[in-house]
Amino acid sequence: MDKPYCACATPPGVSGIAVIRMAGEGSASVADKVIKIRRAAGDARTVKEMAGYTVAYGMFIDPSSNETIDEVMVTRFCAPHSYTGEESVEISCHGGLTVRQEILRVLLENGARMAGPGEFTKNAFIAGKIDLSQAEAVMDVIAADSELALRAAESQLQGSLRQHVEEISAALYMVLAKFELWIDDIDEEDDRETRSLHADQCEDTVARKLSDLLKTYKQGRILSERMKIVICGIPNSGKSSLLNSLSGYDRAIVTDVPGTTRDTLEVQTNLGGVPVKLIDTAGIRETEDVVEAIGVDRATAAITEADIVLWLVSTEEEKSTVEELIDPLMQLPSATKIALLISKSDTASEEAVKEKEKMVTSLISEKGYTRKLDLRSSLSSRTGEGIAGIEEFVRQTYEEMGAASSSGLLLTNHRHYEVLSSAAEKVEEAIRRLRAGDPLEGPALLFRAALEQLGEITGKSVSDTLVDTIFSRFCVGK
Repeated sequence: MDKPYCACATPPGVSGIAVIRMAGEGSASVADKVIKIRRAAGDARTVKEMAGYTVAYGMFIDPSSNETIDEVMVTRFCAPHSYTGEESVEISCHGGLTVRQEILRVLLENGARMAGPGEFTKNAFIAGKIDLSQAEAVMDVIAADSELALRAAESQLQGSLRQHVEEISAALYMVLAKFELWIDDIDEEDDRETRSLHADQCEDTVARKLSDLLKTYKQGRILSERMKIVICGIPNSGKSSLLNSLSGYDRAIVTDVPGTTRDTLEVQTNLGGVPVKLIDTAGIRETEDVVEAIGVDRATAAITEADIVLWLVSTEEEKSTVEELIDPLMQLPSATKIALLISKSDTASEEAVKEKEKMVTSLISEKGYTRKLDLRSSLSSRTGEGIAGIEEFVRQTYEEMGAASSSGLLLTNHRHYEVLSSAAEKVEEAIRRLRAGDPLEGPALLFRAALEQLGEITGKSVSDTLVDTIFSRFCVGK
């Protein structure tokens, strides 16, 4: 019999309490070697005697020395109605590092072993308590650092992705069932009409649903990878001050000396409820300074990868320096949003700010660019003017990336996106072959391959190697 496995389920550091998990057959027996029950429901005197889903107060003892390590609360779970489907025990102790280490040491000396990464959740998946998409959502819930990310993770944890995938799979099974019935009985005169009918049905019941699901990844990616917002402009245009204002603390050094920022600086925060990565860049200009030139190159590279570019133009900036940035910015993909911010507006008149904005838009037009700026505003990092507008702009950009499905489901996991994209390609190829008049055997093989890939989302057709790889990324206590 394999030993029960244990781990600390709470993160390192000092806290009020910590939770030690132990699961597997024999968990209660190991617990009874080291825990002396003082008070429990139903007058239970041992952990084995405790009814499932009850809590007892006791002392955690080191049998080798008979010394008390800590006062603890013990919760017992009985198979199969536990997180992993196995007998399990949770020990709530004081949250000091030494207390946790000593409890784990004593458990290991008395019949338990250390859990592997994600072993608790992996066994929950193997026991059929959750599907693979829900198991992956567990870590998404833990890692969620914004309300939007938490909402998306909770939706998948409740099985929304599994439900969508199962609906699409059921539709594919229906198509294949019809193929099996008709594949040898199609009359030559009905051949083209039958294939056209199959193609239309697959388009409506499978391809469109896959396409709609894949479209949600544009938003979902932001929740897992963060929206990339690059602050650019010439030296001393107020970029670092804006970074500090948006992040809420002094991350970047701010001076009146042009070229103070010589490399990209990154800050993770939330703007308008959207998780973002703010990137402050070196001022873009011609320079003979080798180090500054590297910073300029990195700034230019960062702009090409941005979801949003905040382009700062100060009221003192010359026309020639504004022109230098117009070409690289206007040639960005249309999906990249560009906000023109006339910075340091508190040091100039309202008329001067408007004139500067007019000058920039005129230069863009004169160069023949028809692209419109997505936001035009004035900005003062010192007074806070324009900050709320930037936050609203970020939120609107996120919303414009595509509304979530009616169920609130968003694809946030890149593995899910890749698997579903491949399945969608196979379905679209099968539909194309049907409309081209190919024999049904070819599309049938493609549909079966798509079904296999859909099974990789829920775990129905996933390999042991992939399962091990996925759960190896989990924390030990989960």
